[in-house]
This record gives sequence, structure tokens and C-alpha cells, in this order.
Amino acid sequence: MDKQKIVAACKQNLNEKLDTTQEDMRRLREAAGRNADDNQAETYESNQQEMLNEMQDMQDHFDFLEESAALFNRIDFQSTFDSVKPGALVVTDKLTFLVGISGDFESDGKKIKGISTSAPIYEAMKDKKAGDEVSVNNNTFKIKDVA
Repeated sequence: MDKQKIVAACKQNLNEKLDTTQEDMRRLREAAGRNADDNQAETYESNQQEMLNEMQDMQDHFDFLEESAALFNRIDFQSTFDSVKPGALVVTDKLTFLVGISGDFESDGKKIKGISTSAPIYEAMKDKKAGDEVSVNNNTFKIKDVA
């Protein structure tokens, strides 16, 4: 597996999520403005509160994505590793993991699972090497390769 290609796919996925969320927030703000113009008394207040809640949820999600992007940019994905550390690509008999960012994405049609360093699976894998086995939540993974 080409680690740099996987890292690029992860970054692209993250940027697409940021762009989509930002566009969704823009559309919601526009809709809120139109709704304010249509002020229909009783339903207006409940719709307005619903939109405000949705806007806050979206803003929280966007903030999380921005924090993820900042973290992503601080992790050394360029180096190769012989044990599991932040920035490592971990190929197991069941899944392939990229350590350092949460979320699932695809690269060359293969599913990659991004995991943060606070995830239980990372704690179990930390410092393990190819050939080691890791068990988490009744799942056992055999590490085939670490890059």
C-alpha cells in the first residue's frame, strides 16, 4: 500500500467534509434569512429555534473538523515506522488503520479507518510491530505491516 497516497486521500476527504459543512452552513443562514422575511408568527419562533439549534450543531461539527485538520497537519505522516505510532499506517488481517485522525475514507477503492491517539484501538496497538496481535472489544487483529 502506498502510504502517501492514503494520506493524500485522507486529507482530501477531510477538506471535502470541511467544504460541504461550510456550504451547508451558508445555505442554512440564507434559509434563516428568508424565514425571517416570511415571519409567520407562531410557527416562525419554533422554526427559528430549530434553525438556530441546527446552525449550532453544524458550527460545532465544523469546529471539530477544523481541529482535526490542524491536528492532521501536525502529524508526521512522511516518516515510516516499524511500530505503531501517530502517523503510522497499520495493515492488519481485517482492516487498515491510519493513526492520527478519526474517520473512515477510501483510497484506491480500499477502506481505511482513521483512528485518533485517544481511541481504545490505538492504546491496544501502540508500539506493536508486524506479527503482533491486538485485541479490543472482543476483536483480534493480527498486524501484518506498519509503515
